[in-house]
Amino acid sequence: MVALALNPIFLLEMKLHQLRALVAIADSGSIRNAARATSHSPAAITKAVRELEDEVGVTLIIRETTGITLTQAGQVLLEHARLTVGVLARARQEMDVFAGKRKGTLAVGIPAWLGMTLLGEIAGRFQQQMPDTRLEFFESLLTVTVPKLRDGTLDLSIGRMYLSQSEEFVQLPLFSTGYAVVARAGHPLAECRTLQELKEATWILNRDFAGESDGVVQSAFSDYCSRYAPRIHISHASVIATNLIASTDFLSLMPWPLAELLLVKDGLCVLPIRDALPDARISITHRRAVPLGAAAKCFIDATMAVIRESANSTDLAKRRFFRAIECLLDDGESK
Repeated sequence: MVALALNPIFLLEMKLHQLRALVAIADSGSIRNAARATSHSPAAITKAVRELEDEVGVTLIIRETTGITLTQAGQVLLEHARLTVGVLARARQEMDVFAGKRKGTLAVGIPAWLGMTLLGEIAGRFQQQMPDTRLEFFESLLTVTVPKLRDGTLDLSIGRMYLSQSEEFVQLPLFSTGYAVVARAGHPLAECRTLQELKEATWILNRDFAGESDGVVQSAFSDYCSRYAPRIHISHASVIATNLIASTDFLSLMPWPLAELLLVKDGLCVLPIRDALPDARISITHRRAVPLGAAAKCFIDATMAVIRESANSTDLAKRRFFRAIECLLDDGESK
């Protein structure tokens, strides 16, 4: 898809109801369904989209007997429309909170291993400061969180830093962690020491690493994928991948904090692979062009406070967790 950076003035020239109509059509698949979703008539939705097409000078949707298809231009504009509609909805929500009309919502992407370790304390601290704000969590896989950050569905995400998006997003480093090759206990390849020995393996991953230029394991694992083209299945949920690893001969790649948590719990083992796998940097990410609300700032503060306190904890579980990661927050940032 062609990337398009639209001038904010250009977006302002479009009317909000036109952008909402485009989003509703994309989400519902037809003008009739979009009308139901927005409580407008089909004629009003059709008129809004035609006005929008006249405004931009290109065709945005193609009407077919099976429904509506967005053109390439429509797909590009849809991304900006989602963000614009989402930002304005967030602004209205925040104003309603100040006016006492409703409770706020904060949507955050969280990696599974953080959800299993420090998230409880982070959420507890956040709720003490923002008791009227509802938290909504998503699993922070890049394939899920980057589009949701772009369209405004997510306010924040904690996960792997993605260097190619450094201009689009603000990324605050939290951790650095390595990756492990994981299998069920007793796996026939459990004693393998090189990726080459795994060339016939079948994998369950959260994305296809072949040819990645910005991946967490670009120097070893992506080369392995490109060279041997192993069988790779994709899962966008950690619980599904974990169950498949435990019940089949699928291998997987996991950040060490998650691998450590699941070794005993789910009967998994780590293969003694000697090939060097680069570390991944984990960050808090949000859109550069969208101002952070009070709830987002509070969640960031709570996250950093819990990390700093836990890094010095004598609790055995926390000490084990911090042996699997390197904390990138220093004491000076807390002052």
